Amino acid sequence: MLPDRLEFCTSFLTGKDPVKCRGDLPVEGKMKRFSGQNQQYPDPSQPPDQGQNSFNTGGSKKCKTSQSFESLFDSESLSDVRISINDGIYTFHGHKMIIGLKSPILAALMNDLPTTGEETPVLHLNETEECSHVFHRFLYFVYSGAVWLHRDYVVPLQKLAVKYDVVPLIQHCENYILQILNSTFSSVRSPSRGEDRGEQTGFSVEVTCDLHESNSMGEHVKNVAFMVLCTRAKDIIHSPRWRTCGYDVVCELLKNDECQAVENALLTAATNWMKSNNLQDKSKIEGILTNIRYPLLHRRVLYHLQKNNAFKNFPPVQDLVNAAIRYHCFKDLPEAKGDFKGIQYTPRVPRPPDGAREVPAVLPDPDPDPVPQEYENTTSSPQH
Repeated sequence: MLPDRLEFCTSFLTGKDPVKCRGDLPVEGKMKRFSGQNQQYPDPSQPPDQGQNSFNTGGSKKCKTSQSFESLFDSESLSDVRISINDGIYTFHGHKMIIGLKSPILAALMNDLPTTGEETPVLHLNETEECSHVFHRFLYFVYSGAVWLHRDYVVPLQKLAVKYDVVPLIQHCENYILQILNSTFSSVRSPSRGEDRGEQTGFSVEVTCDLHESNSMGEHVKNVAFMVLCTRAKDIIHSPRWRTCGYDVVCELLKNDECQAVENALLTAATNWMKSNNLQDKSKIEGILTNIRYPLLHRRVLYHLQKNNAFKNFPPVQDLVNAAIRYHCFKDLPEAKGDFKGIQYTPRVPRPPDGAREVPAVLPDPDPDPVPQEYENTTSSPQH
């Protein structure tokens, strides 16, 4: 066994694949794979979708840095640690030196393991369900520098890479996430491709919202995710995920020029969010309601808001409603044109691919949307 260990160390220091260095070994001396009892996980060296490696079709993509110890992945040979995921749901044979080179976090955890005689120490890791199912791909990357990425699991894989500080894998995952987001952003804004295309090839609005609110994602990913949310605003405000969005996300979305949803729906969604989160802070309520563009509401909606004095406890919001009513009354007068300028009178227009937005000089009359139920009577409007 000593010559084997010496040969392994020599190949490790020289950067050569230990299996290639030992190609003359008899069959019984070659590396053996370890597999726990009744343990089956997909082969991480193979694509998850039979080689459809285009993310535009919902397929996968292979990323690779440099090959090193691929043949030792989950191998009993020279293993000096076992990794148990969620009390043995998945178990792997590992090598402290190899794993420690790629992950300083795992290196520290393995160094703290107690040594008990001749038994191989076991590193117990607790992961979320989604992360546990892709841990084999994470560990395979640590050994091989290669990984198959797929829309369905790239997010939990990125979470593992961040948790254990495997920087190359973080970069691969975030680059792939950006590809999907950019593809979604382009498809939902291209009339020739259709809006449903974004759902088929990209992330769901729920996952996109998670990406934007994630503390582990890079800023560029979060920014592009927010751009996608704006183009799919009418989907997110009608999804269950809307109720759990953070206050800042709600305000940013309502404030954005490219928030693609009718104003009536945005007013209803804002009110529903405040009710679901039992929002009591008056300044935060005003912070949300002042981002609604009241001139974009239909006159029937404004009539009920004014008649029921819906925002009597929020003077800044009531002022915006009054200004919107004046706009609908006097917008056609030439001498009143200069009175209606500012963000409230700016239509929410999507930005074309060339980046130039064309804002109409006069707001078009909105469709006669139904009055939000919350504002048909004073008992259900904000009263804080």
